[in-house]
Amino acid sequence: MDNSTKSFFSGLFTGLAVGAVAGILLAPKSGEETRGDIKKFAVDMSDKATDKYEEIKKEVERRLNEVKKAGKKIDWDAYKNMVNKVLNEFKEDGQVTVEIAEKMGTQLGRDWDMVKASFK
Repeated sequence: MDNSTKSFFSGLFTGLAVGAVAGILLAPKSGEETRGDIKKFAVDMSDKATDKYEEIKKEVERRLNEVKKAGKKIDWDAYKNMVNKVLNEFKEDGQVTVEIAEKMGTQLGRDWDMVKASFK
């Protein structure tokens, strides 16, 4: 996928999200209904982000298991590089935004102590 296609899809998804929020805010509904719609939208987005995080985490775990099976060691730098590679693949496929990938990377970085312990 070339950069113009990625930019198009990125813009498309951003536009859809902005349009959905604008539609909710501009709809002729009561304040209570509008707040309910916004809350539902936020929960849906949170659920999708959680699902994507779990998908990325499973891919990192799959690759870690390959390293273990090969009898190799892994250190912080190798783990960080693996996480970044997976996140970049998801970003390139348009599955996550740069901001979301950064947050997920931070969260996965916090798992290092657990990963390190599993290699001992």
